[in-house]
Amino acid sequence: MKTFNLKQIKKFRKVFPELTTSEQLETAMLFSLGLTKKEIAALREVSYKAVEVMLDHIKKRCQVHSINMMMALFQVRLVFFALSGCAVENQ
Repeated sequence: MKTFNLKQIKKFRKVFPELTTSEQLETAMLFSLGLTKKEIAALREVSYKAVEVMLDHIKKRCQVHSINMMMALFQVRLVFFALSGCAVENQ
């Protein structure tokens, strides 16, 4: 089974064009995979508050009003990305 490789995060720019930094993409991906804010903070080696602020910023950039809507948006985009044959390839 393949695992998610954070080094390939830039390949997902097509999925989240509103997100302009690798940090935003990484946080969005981890969140959409179901990780908690605490888990994201530990993985990214930032504070819990920094993750909260980043997710709030991402929510505004994606023009959604709740964190649940943001997660749903991310998951739907990832499914369409996978179904369109744009799966991430091994390098």
